[in-house]
Amino acid sequence: MIGHSPLSHQPKYPSLLHALTTHYDDLIDYVRRKFGGREFAQDVVHDLCVKLMERPILLEIQQPLAYLRKASANGALNRIRGENLRAEFIDVVEELPDYAHTESGEYLLALKQNVISLHAVIEGLPPRARQVFLLHRLYDFSQQEIAKELEISRTMVTQHYRRAIREIAEKWPPLQQYYESRWGSKL
Repeated sequence: MIGHSPLSHQPKYPSLLHALTTHYDDLIDYVRRKFGGREFAQDVVHDLCVKLMERPILLEIQQPLAYLRKASANGALNRIRGENLRAEFIDVVEELPDYAHTESGEYLLALKQNVISLHAVIEGLPPRARQVFLLHRLYDFSQQEIAKELEISRTMVTQHYRRAIREIAEKWPPLQQYYESRWGSKL
């Protein structure tokens, strides 16, 4: 093929990042209409942009705008779940001192510190491991439900969950103590 170089090859479908930049405002409006709040929508679309830059999808997507809308909606749902989880966590932590009349101050302080340190460990997990762990432990999703929600295989769900449990066991003293008392060693 004379005069044809690999650099001149144009993909049949535009890249997702190109489609995102082209339809950026449309995606923000889509998320805003579906979930409310312009700032929320901007955060969701920005997160999607960062995700695509960090981990580009190498497959050609036939309908990039439809794909981006679905990814934005999923991102919005994940963000809402995370915000709800944080709000529930804060409520639980704030309520702890109210039980002072039934438990010792020392016990309550230790409990509060454990909850705070567990939260920090969970927040420090890799994003996908954190999602899988929270969906399973807090929302009681099955492996199959998690795989469907996150659009990954059940094998990947298992791997992410094991990684989350391993990191929590390594970094959270109460779980380390549990494993040591039960099996005589750390996980």
